Amino acid sequence: MSAYREEHGPHVLHNKKRDEGMDKPLAPSLAARRGSRSIVNVLPLALVRAREAVMLPFRNLLRRYGLTEPQFRVMRTVAELADIEMSELARVAALLMPSLSRIVRELETRGYLEKQADPHDMRRLHVRLTARGEKLVDCLLPDVARIYAEIKKTMGMEKIRQLQALLDELETKLGYASISFDEDEAPTDEVAAIVPAKTRGRPPKRAAAAE
Repeated sequence: MSAYREEHGPHVLHNKKRDEGMDKPLAPSLAARRGSRSIVNVLPLALVRAREAVMLPFRNLLRRYGLTEPQFRVMRTVAELADIEMSELARVAALLMPSLSRIVRELETRGYLEKQADPHDMRRLHVRLTARGEKLVDCLLPDVARIYAEIKKTMGMEKIRQLQALLDELETKLGYASISFDEDEAPTDEVAAIVPAKTRGRPPKRAAAAE
């Protein structure tokens, strides 16, 4: 290509590319036409990408032990708080109760957790690690610490503190933000789904038929 440029000049090479269809301008995207930022720069996606970058080495480690990230999150939370009630565990581990119940049931089946009813309120369940679960957490913690150390080394402690403070502030302030939409306003026919979305969760209970 450099010989062609020397023989014909850079402007000829540019025209040659255009003639071959290699230099056609791309049509502006919908976001660009509307003057909005590219989707790769919006905050939610940036947070997702950052989370994936942080979690990748943890997932690679946990895969060796047949654990998922939410499962280990539950086990480590229980290890730090010893005996914890299920609803409190869901709050601390940032899990919905149906997901937590499924995870606890799986870890209980595998011999890592055990549940016990509250003697003062049989509706409340407490969760604790078994001896096997404690050994597994102890086995994982040194490698987990190495990953955290590498993240701190890469970013620096001051930036880590700033990031944590900003994330805490974002969570707190958005918790008090007033963002709502008119649920009675249905989408127009132009944007309504061709096929209705599948119903998620348990179907509503039907009223008992009158006798």
